[in-house]
Amino acid sequence: MQKNYRQSGVGMLDAAPGTYMVHAYFDDNQVDLVKCTVIGWQVMQDRHLTPLVLDPRAVDEDGWVIIHPDGRVEAEDGRNWPTQEAWLQDERQLRRSAA
Repeated sequence: MQKNYRQSGVGMLDAAPGTYMVHAYFDDNQVDLVKCTVIGWQVMQDRHLTPLVLDPRAVDEDGWVIIHPDGRVEAEDGRNWPTQEAWLQDERQLRRSAA
């Protein structure tokens, strides 16, 4: 049996329908969004929430970004934006600054 060393949670909550984890991939002036449906939230021992998705590797990448049903965008590190467009604009600026 394979051992799992991931921290275990203390509870779970349902996600609202229309909640997605997204990753943005930029190529020149175009952006490709990859969305993954969030089916729930795992409450960790330190009270942080981790999105539950069908592909657990999606959460292991460089932090997660969630689009809520009302259009708000929230990042794992606490940053948030009122719309998807505002988030993408900030991401473009970060990539330009890093180049």
